[in-house]
Amino acid sequence: MKLIKYMLAGMMMLAASTHALAQKNQVVNGGFENELDGWVDYSAKVTPYMYSSGKMSSAIFSSDSSKWTGMHQVVPLPKNTQYILMSAKIKADAVSTGTKSWNGALFLFETLNKQGAKIGEGINIASVTGDQDWKLYEKAYIIPSGVTQIKLLFALGYVTGTMFIDEVSLKVITQSEFEKYL
Repeated sequence: MKLIKYMLAGMMMLAASTHALAQKNQVVNGGFENELDGWVDYSAKVTPYMYSSGKMSSAIFSSDSSKWTGMHQVVPLPKNTQYILMSAKIKADAVSTGTKSWNGALFLFETLNKQGAKIGEGINIASVTGDQDWKLYEKAYIIPSGVTQIKLLFALGYVTGTMFIDEVSLKVITQSEFEKYL
């Protein structure tokens, strides 16, 4: 009888730990509370004056529409990841409209193999122009075979203005959670 109780308790703990892993944010410092730790930045700053939650956000500013300015983070995926949910809150101030349809304040991602080589094309999650208050952008995605890392990118893509970023997240989700986003 004790053996059955221990086995049931072990199975419940395993199920709980699997669910906990599925909900853990894989992004390092997604709220920018530790400045830009975890991020590779080309022009990003942190600001305590404009944020969605916590005490800080990241800001990308450009006054030159001939340049791509931004930051990124490469996020390693846990083994056997099949589905992910990426999200971030974005605020735009006076972001100009570029000459291409994809120009703007951008939130996109690339899929990478274990050597860091890009697999396929980058996928745009958001392209914002003009003025916009904080808005949540999210995308659920099926991980293709061979992908072991996700490169999250935020940029002002050949436009002027300011982009604020906060609450960046990448979570491993289940198939049933993924299906909610279809």
